[in-house]
Amino acid sequence: MDSAPPLLKPTTFLAHEVQQKTGKHKTSITVHCLFSWGLGTSPNCCLCDSAPESRDHLLLRCEVSEQIWELILRRLGYSHSCFMSWTAFIEWLSITNSHVPRILKRLVAHATIYHIWAERNKRLHDGISSTPRTICKLMDRNIRDTILGKPHKKSFKTLMLSWLRND
Repeated sequence: MDSAPPLLKPTTFLAHEVQQKTGKHKTSITVHCLFSWGLGTSPNCCLCDSAPESRDHLLLRCEVSEQIWELILRRLGYSHSCFMSWTAFIEWLSITNSHVPRILKRLVAHATIYHIWAERNKRLHDGISSTPRTICKLMDRNIRDTILGKPHKKSFKTLMLSWLRND
């Protein structure tokens, strides 16, 4: 996925690959390790504290994540009901349609996963939390900067118009 800045790629890769290879869906690897080391970390999602942290819950179904996805997908003309599982999310990324370039969908997906994970880490390690709206403003800036940073790439020439269409 060449569309994403290098900073965003590892987070998406890890979210997909780690649970693919380990088959762990009950708790995320990170929470499992912290809990097993006796660091007093709850196995529950630190964004909502209403369910055990798993990849699908943290990145797609958590109340906070859902609000972020709803706000950011609205910018692309979608509703959050597009996907409710990791498999559906991956399928959504591969669907080509006329109103949203696939490269923009991938860029938005990378940014969303990265910023949800970063928010999780800020809450877990620093005790600092941001609202979904604030997170989306950071994502918007990140996405705009990425698009503006690649003016020479042919596939990026119309992305800003697509991104701003539903602003």
